[in-house]
Amino acid sequence: MIVNRVENIDKDLLGRVVSTEEEAYNLYNNYATRVGFSVRRGQKRYNTKKVLRQFSYLCSKEGFRLDSDPSELSKVSKLETRTGCEASIRFAFQDQDDTWKVSHFVPEHNHELAKPEERQFLR
Repeated sequence: MIVNRVENIDKDLLGRVVSTEEEAYNLYNNYATRVGFSVRRGQKRYNTKKVLRQFSYLCSKEGFRLDSDPSELSKVSKLETRTGCEASIRFAFQDQDDTWKVSHFVPEHNHELAKPEERQFLR
């Protein structure tokens, strides 16, 4: 099941350019709030000189929870919140002008998005 947005929102962030990592996070976080999902930080990639080259942000429902150790079973089980959603954005460093450019963008979600009246409660 793929859930698409109903509202007219910046569908395509691919190719957008920002100058800092914080600006990139704010761009995707603002987009996520308008669409109706929460964001979490993803993987960072460095070159051989330990300089940051790529970083990504993901839908908070990306992936699945790791199986817990059966010997450490708790009395209360937590609600499963991960759905394996693949919505994400990746920024790559552009050497020629020292900026970050969106190199990969997946806007589709496999879960229900927050309604406009619920968006204020997103992380």
